[in-house]
Amino acid sequence: ADIRQKEVDFYTNNFWVWGSTSSVIMAGFMFDMLTQEIPEGTNEVLSMVYLAFTSLCLSLDMCVITWTILLCMWGPELALRGTDGMKAFNDSVAFLKSEQSRVYAAFVASVVAYFGSSCTLLWVYPSRNSVNTMGTFLLLFALLMIMYIQCKLDVEIGGWGNIHEEVDGQIKAFSAFDNIADLDTY
Repeated sequence: ADIRQKEVDFYTNNFWVWGSTSSVIMAGFMFDMLTQEIPEGTNEVLSMVYLAFTSLCLSLDMCVITWTILLCMWGPELALRGTDGMKAFNDSVAFLKSEQSRVYAAFVASVVAYFGSSCTLLWVYPSRNSVNTMGTFLLLFALLMIMYIQCKLDVEIGGWGNIHEEVDGQIKAFSAFDNIADLDTY
């Protein structure tokens, strides 16, 4: 049970980091960007692209925040209050593991949308073209570096979003005892 508890803690901590820190900070930045008035005379297409990136990032961040809060409650609750004993722990870990890739993909997409919003923000507010061009290239370079490092780390740890399909913390020798209910429920 200790191994499975550590797995529940692992997934819960991943969700907590994505939802309670990174996504909250980006959502705050995006909300501030949405409340800023777009200057008169800004190209309509540029305004729409800027608002699309900003709205997409804010929406994805809100999804990540909501999903991670719910998963941080449901995962441990299913493990602790499940009436099926150890099977409830196994189901909880499998559930958290299956949801991790979706939350991770939404988080990565929100980071990309954040960079898109930042690049278009440079062009929305009037400035010299050379400054806007250099700023856009620097932001794109930073995005490419982050994506390269992220992909390199994913390859090193063995999967997209740290999902190891072949590894399971379940002890097969104890699977006969999975259906024994918890004694505290009687």
